[in-house]
Amino acid sequence: MRKRTTRTALPAVLLCGTFALAACGGDGGNNELTGAAVRTAAAQAGEAAFDQAGHPIDGGLDCTDEGSGDNLRLTCDGKTQDGQDARMTAEADRNPEINTDGGVRIEGFEVVGTVGGNQVIKKKGCIGVGC
Repeated sequence: MRKRTTRTALPAVLLCGTFALAACGGDGGNNELTGAAVRTAAAQAGEAAFDQAGHPIDGGLDCTDEGSGDNLRLTCDGKTQDGQDARMTAEADRNPEINTDGGVRIEGFEVVGTVGGNQVIKKKGCIGVGC
């Protein structure tokens, strides 16, 4: 099932620092994070990656997700400030994580970003702030 969200303020669950796609909690259980929190983090990390590549996003990225954990795939679409179509795909590669310490970044993904159909981002590992 594909779920869609547009970037909004980070939900409180993301304010815990680093976690391996699991909700913050004291029981150590595997409360796998899916849904809006992951899509919001991907949108924010993707915006930072496009900005770092010289293609700032206008109005945010709209992300969908499929799967979970090591089988997670995120697709984010938006427009650059100069009006070109931007798309980012992020496929979980190894131990996917989200880190919100000092800015949002996602790790453990293979990421490809295009602007106007031309590849401008290709990274394995980390995108976002501090990568």
